Amino acid sequence: MNAKELREKIASYCEEYDSLYGRLVKPINEMLMEIDAGISEETANQVLENLKLFHEGNKYIADCHLDESNNFIKDGIEELKKGNLADGALQIFGAGLNFASFAAKAAGVKHINPHEMINERFKLIKKSLE
Repeated sequence: MNAKELREKIASYCEEYDSLYGRLVKPINEMLMEIDAGISEETANQVLENLKLFHEGNKYIADCHLDESNNFIKDGIEELKKGNLADGALQIFGAGLNFASFAAKAAGVKHINPHEMINERFKLIKKSLE
């Protein structure tokens, strides 16, 4: 599937699995559709799975954000390596947004060290793109 088809499928899941998480994903997905932003099949599948699992009560919202942050950072690095600067930058930005959402939601519930996790991500990006 191409990016448009993947994003359309995400949009349909946002409707089918209506939830707080779906209402967070939907407007961002729509904005990214408008500018024809890329998305890997792996990341799209993770978003789809997260929408379904959160709706069913089988996944915590912070974990959805962390999954997506991890996927977007990987995809962003790959796109930047290929010279696809626009999509790479958007995906790295999305990784940061999702990580911030994870950290804000998980800090009071899970034993995490967000600064250590951010540092790991900074090092990954720097090392991967040198």
